[in-house]
Amino acid sequence: MRRRRFLGRVGVAGAVGTAGCGFRGGDTTGNGRRDTGDAPSRRFRVRDDGFEVAVDGGGFDPLSVRGVNLGMAKPGRFPGEAAITRAEYDRWLGMMGELNVNVVRVYTVHPPGFYRALAAYNRSHAEPIYVLHGNWIGEETLREAGDASSLSDAFDRSMRQVVDAVHGATTIEPEPGYASGTYDADVSDAVLGYVAGIEWPPAVVRETNRATDATGHDGEYLTAPDAPPFEAWLAARLDDAVAYEAREYGAQRPAAFTNWVTTDPLDHPYEPFVDEDSVSVDPDAIAATDAYDAGTFAAYHVYPYYPPLLNETPAYAEYVDHRGEPNSYAGYLNDLVGVTDHPLLVAEFGIPSSRGIAQRDVHGRDQGRHTETEQGEILAAMYADIREADTAGGIVFSWHDEWFKRTWNLAPFSDPNRRPYWSNVQTPEQRFGLLSFDPAGAVPLDGSPEAWADATAATPERDPVRIGDGADASRELTGLRVTSDAASLSIRVELADLDGGVDWSETNYLLALGLTDPDDRVLPYGVDASAPADFVVRLGGPEASRVTVFPRYDAFAYEYGAGAGLDLDAYRDPEPGAFTPLRMVINRGYTVPETGERVPFESVETGRLRYGNGNPESPEFDSLADVHVSPSTDAIELRLPWQLLNVADPSRRRRLGDFWTEGIDAYETFEAIGVAAASYAPDDAGGTAAQLDAETNFTHAIPGVEGSRLRPLQFAPPTWDQPGYTERLKESGRIVGDAFGRYANRE
Repeated sequence: MRRRRFLGRVGVAGAVGTAGCGFRGGDTTGNGRRDTGDAPSRRFRVRDDGFEVAVDGGGFDPLSVRGVNLGMAKPGRFPGEAAITRAEYDRWLGMMGELNVNVVRVYTVHPPGFYRALAAYNRSHAEPIYVLHGNWIGEETLREAGDASSLSDAFDRSMRQVVDAVHGATTIEPEPGYASGTYDADVSDAVLGYVAGIEWPPAVVRETNRATDATGHDGEYLTAPDAPPFEAWLAARLDDAVAYEAREYGAQRPAAFTNWVTTDPLDHPYEPFVDEDSVSVDPDAIAATDAYDAGTFAAYHVYPYYPPLLNETPAYAEYVDHRGEPNSYAGYLNDLVGVTDHPLLVAEFGIPSSRGIAQRDVHGRDQGRHTETEQGEILAAMYADIREADTAGGIVFSWHDEWFKRTWNLAPFSDPNRRPYWSNVQTPEQRFGLLSFDPAGAVPLDGSPEAWADATAATPERDPVRIGDGADASRELTGLRVTSDAASLSIRVELADLDGGVDWSETNYLLALGLTDPDDRVLPYGVDASAPADFVVRLGGPEASRVTVFPRYDAFAYEYGAGAGLDLDAYRDPEPGAFTPLRMVINRGYTVPETGERVPFESVETGRLRYGNGNPESPEFDSLADVHVSPSTDAIELRLPWQLLNVADPSRRRRLGDFWTEGIDAYETFEAIGVAAASYAPDDAGGTAAQLDAETNFTHAIPGVEGSRLRPLQFAPPTWDQPGYTERLKESGRIVGDAFGRYANRE
């Protein structure tokens, strides 16, 4: 692919070195650099084909980025608490190196432990891990300001703080929401460059362009002669940071600003949402001057499923990639690289391994509902797309899962002040990581009975009804166990004999769950019974198992029912025996402007249950498994994500209240969850129970049946202040590491 040359410099004069007498910190060596042991000195620059590095004054060699993004949060902590420890940084950098990662990107100043760990890693490894460093400016801060130029002083201070931190020459005083401490590790010889700012909100770009008269920028290191106000503002911010490092430390390195599809310089006539193609922020508006040999580049966040233009633009959806396959992601990258003069770095790309889903991709690279293996395979394919597009490389988002995150379609259903304290496997934004944080005490969902030793348990109070059809043993319940962890409620149903498996045409199971202390409700599936149930689970085999909800407690109907075309009166005042599927919205509907085609509202049934082995140590591990059938131990196990059950904060036992009258954020505390289990003989594929000559059509129940009422066991989930968890590298991490290794071997 032809790329236009990006070197819009006034000239090509020599660069400022990495070492100089302007060093501000103490404890320096004779050449003005802080002592970093035997670490070699490096210079960095960008040219047409991407990044280059020179070691100890030698010639420049190309460096293609194989990166991961590293955030500042961990379970039980918001990112602003800066709670990651030195030991964690040491361990994670070691793991990154084993996965052939050569660049880690950070978005803001981390605690001093990060820089000390990085310096230590690079001293002990022949192949260093480089850093692309950013400065954080919150989206809300930008939106409140409107005109970004009003934040210039604060932005410049934050970039100078980054420069001081990487040179190990500053002490940052404690301030809520930021890292602090003494920064005494000089990692500047590992800093590949700076990527400033965040994904720019279009409203802020427009307001800056409207409110600011000044256009263009003529700086010492960066120039933007014809730039509109926003790009001129960015050029001035980068110019200030580059000048500061050159003046204070005698060093320079490449610098860029964050960008994304929403503000790219391309026209997208098929984009249905005006804000997603209303304004551009063009990196080509900014160029390096003769004094800035390190150069600038373009840094884009590019995901395959959003904005909708990636699905709706025919040239993308029909684009044929290097494999000979249709690939909208590769099609977009082809266009973006072709229109960009600067070397282009894909500074974020990713796919989550969440149970839930938030967006569709026309070629299946959806935002969520992927196993960890599928996540890795897609990431490896996307990295290949990125490299084949003639870019400077790509950076996977992200290194680890982030429990504090929210996703647009589920955000209303959890307490925003408590999100870091529990693992919401429904939320795609929490599951982008290559490193998983598995809740402590979680059952492996592989049939192992020892994991359930401390569970709350019950046994049946009556003998089963025997039909004599050969399946009585599979319908005879011998035990019910209930436990929980920071992600899920888990239930184990123990049976007399599964004899190699369950014949689902002969045996189904029903679970009734109550959180709201409900009155008895008529149960579905023709079982002729009632229970104090908010949710009902039918286990009818791999293709016929689902969780349903009492309609008045259907949060989807409350929040999205109007858009989905539901009869909301039927949800406010349900008919007896009504239980409705649990759904998740993935698209509110839109019209494609170029064609007038209406893409309707879309949701998925998130209450459908998937069968598999949930133990990460098993060769049959399925990270999306909800149900495991274990004939060898005569048990069926299932785990249900907390949010599936309208729990807004399990760490405090808080659930959604009566949102139809009080609103979606009127949380209520619950003391226990009622859980009852029963078996029955199905009469049809829909799970309707066969009629029995008895008070109910159940063949057996735990704890038992009183008249026609299924009585529950009361389970009180534990609460916690800080969640326990263990780290685990996902299979996706190993797959990405292998892909990085293949490209590293070619370089």
